[in-house]
Amino acid sequence: MKNNVFYFVLLTFFVSLQSVYAQKEGNVWHFGQGIALDFNSGNAVITSPSSMITLEGSASIADADGNLLFYTNGGGRDPILAGDPSGKIWNRNHQVMYDMGFTEGGGFSAIQSSVIIPKPGDPQNYYLFTMEEIEFNVGGAVPGQPQGRGLSYFDVDMSLNGGLGGVAAYEGSVFVPSYEGLCAIRHTNGSDYWIIVNSNALGLVVFSVNPNGVSAPVSYNITGLLGGRIKGSPDGKWVSVAGRLLSFNATTGVLGNPLKLDIVTGSLEFSPNSKRLFFSALGDMGYWDLTSPNINSSKVIFGQVQSMDFWIAQMQVAPDGKIYFVQESLTAPTIFISAIACPNTTPLLELETFKFNGAYFSGLPNFDNAIFRQDDDPLLPVDLGADKSICDGQNIVLDAVADATGYTWSTGAQTPSLSVDAPGTYILTVTGAGCSVGKDTVVVSPFTVAAGEDQIICRGDTVQLSAVGTGVLSWSPPNLVSDANILSPFFIGDNNNTTLVITANSNGCTVRDSVDLLFIDKPSVVITPGDTTIVVGTSAQLSVTGLGTIAWSPAAGLSCVDCANPIATPDTTTTYTLIRTNEAGCFISNSIKVTVVPPDCIPKIPNAFTPNNDTTNDAFLPIGEAIESYNLTIYNRWGQEVFQGVQPWNGVTAGKDAPCDVYIYKVDIQICDTVKTYLGEVTLIR
Repeated sequence: MKNNVFYFVLLTFFVSLQSVYAQKEGNVWHFGQGIALDFNSGNAVITSPSSMITLEGSASIADADGNLLFYTNGGGRDPILAGDPSGKIWNRNHQVMYDMGFTEGGGFSAIQSSVIIPKPGDPQNYYLFTMEEIEFNVGGAVPGQPQGRGLSYFDVDMSLNGGLGGVAAYEGSVFVPSYEGLCAIRHTNGSDYWIIVNSNALGLVVFSVNPNGVSAPVSYNITGLLGGRIKGSPDGKWVSVAGRLLSFNATTGVLGNPLKLDIVTGSLEFSPNSKRLFFSALGDMGYWDLTSPNINSSKVIFGQVQSMDFWIAQMQVAPDGKIYFVQESLTAPTIFISAIACPNTTPLLELETFKFNGAYFSGLPNFDNAIFRQDDDPLLPVDLGADKSICDGQNIVLDAVADATGYTWSTGAQTPSLSVDAPGTYILTVTGAGCSVGKDTVVVSPFTVAAGEDQIICRGDTVQLSAVGTGVLSWSPPNLVSDANILSPFFIGDNNNTTLVITANSNGCTVRDSVDLLFIDKPSVVITPGDTTIVVGTSAQLSVTGLGTIAWSPAAGLSCVDCANPIATPDTTTTYTLIRTNEAGCFISNSIKVTVVPPDCIPKIPNAFTPNNDTTNDAFLPIGEAIESYNLTIYNRWGQEVFQGVQPWNGVTAGKDAPCDVYIYKVDIQICDTVKTYLGEVTLIR
C-alpha cells in the first residue's frame, strides 16, 4: 500500500539528515607511509601526494566542502635512540606546518596518536590533541618526561601563513600518565566537545572542550581496563574501550557503567547509525545489536577474514557509510584496506579493496565520529500498488515497482514478484546500490461485499445505504435506489418493507449480500388548544393526545416537560415544541404558540346594563384604557339588528326604549394596535 507522498517526505527527511550529519570534514584521509584516500566523489579513491610518515596513529581534517586543511602523525620518537622520525603537522600543500621535534606531541606508535576538532567559538582555529605511546621509553626516557608526554594539544590557527595555517599555542602534558587511547565526541550543542583518554590502568578521564578552553579532568575508575583505542559512537551515546561498552551522555559528559563484551581481543567500531558495534577478532567479523535488551546475546558473526596470517588493525567508519579496516600480511610486504559495506542494514565484507606493496602501517586516521553519522541509509522507492482483494481458490501476483538488486518478502521469498493465494499483509524489503533500502506493504483482503446492517426506518425518513466492498457493483431492484452502481445510494422506493441485494464482481469472482429495510409508522400528536393568548401572569392548560414518550421544549414556563398536560405560564410570548417518540424510536413534532399580552390589551365587556338615567351603568360599551375605537352592533333574540354605531348603546332602538331582554352583541375593537372581534350576550335591565 504505497503512498508516494510518504516516500517524498521520507526522502526529503533523509536528505535533511545527511545535510546535518554527513559532513565533509573527514573526506580526506592521510595515514601510513604516504597513503591518502579521498571520499569527495562519494567513493574512496587513492590520491597523492602525501607526506605522512607514521607507524600507527594519524589524523587529518578538511573544511566543510571537503578540502584538505592539514594532517599529522601526532608525534615522534627520538631518532638518536630509536631511529624514528619526529612528530609533524603538514599543511594542505604537504609541507611541514610545524615540527614537534622529539619532546612535543604524542607517540610515534600510539594507536590513536592524534585527533583534530574545531576550536569552539573560533571558526578559524582547530585543536590538535595528541597522545603518548605505551613504549615511549623504548630507547630511553626523554629528559623531564619520566612517564611520557600523556595528553597534549596544539592550537592551530588557519589564518596564519597566508591561510596555510600555523601553530598558535602548545600545551604539553595536560594529563600524565596516559597512553594509546584518544577519543573526541561532539557535545549535543553541536559546537563543544568531549575528549576521553586512558588513565593508565585506572580507568578513563573526560575533558570538556568549550569556548573557555580545556577543562579540568573528570576521572572514572573502571577496573579491568588495560588501555588501548577508545571509540565513540556517531550519535555520542556510546563509548567502547578494551572490550568494554559504556553509555555516554554527550550533554553532561558522564560515562555509564561498563559492560564486558564477549570478545577476547580485536578492534571495535560503531555503525554510522550507532545501532551496532562491529568487531574483528581472531578472523571473525561480526557485530552486537546495541538496541537489544541483552547486547552480548545479540552477537552476530557475518564473515571471516580468509587467512589467519592477516592482522586486523583499527577499524574506522567513513564518509561513504562503510567501515574500513587494514589487513597486513605477516608473510609478505603487502597491505590491504578492506571494508564492511552497508553496516546499518545487511553487512557485507569487501575484502582487499585497496592493495599496497612494501608499505607498513596498521592504523587509520582518528576522527570525531559525529562527522560520519548516518541515521538512515539512502531511501530506495518501492511500490506494491494499492491494497488488493482475493477470492477463495484464486491466485494473484504481487509485483514490485523498484530499481532494486535484492528482494526479500515477509514470506521469505527473494523474487521481484510474489504469487499469493491467501489473504494477509505482505511486506517487501528491497536493497539497491550504495546500501539503499526501501520497504512497502500491501494488504490482501478476502473479496467480499457487505450490504450493511438491516435497518428499522421511520416512515417518511430519508434512507442512505452503507455497503462496503470493491469491484463492479449493482443493487437490485435497481429502481428503488438513486444509483444502483455505487456503495451508498439513497433508497427512493415507497415506505413499505423492502429487501435490497448488492452484487460485486471482480476478476471472475461474484459475491452478494442483502439488507432488509423495515418501516415503522411515526406517532401522531395533537396539541389543544391551538395557538392561544394569555394575559401576563395567567396560565394556559395544554393537552396532548396520542401515544409515546413526550418531550417539551423549552422548559421555561412549563409545569413539566415530559407530561401530556402541562400548565404554561410563560413570561413572554413563547412557542413550545413537543416531540413525541414511539417504542421504535420514530418521532414527530408539533408546536403551539402562547402569546402573552399585558392586562390592558384585553378589553372588559359587561354582560348587563341598566339604562335608567341614574348615571350608573346606563349604557353598554367595551371598557379598557387601551381601546382606541370600536364598532358595536346589537341584535335581538330573533337576529334583528337593533343598534349599530361607534358609540355606546343606551338601550334605545328606533327612538323607543328597548324591552328588557337578552341581546346578542358583536364588537370590533381597535386595541393595542390590533383589531379584535368579540361576540357575546348582554342583558338589558330596567
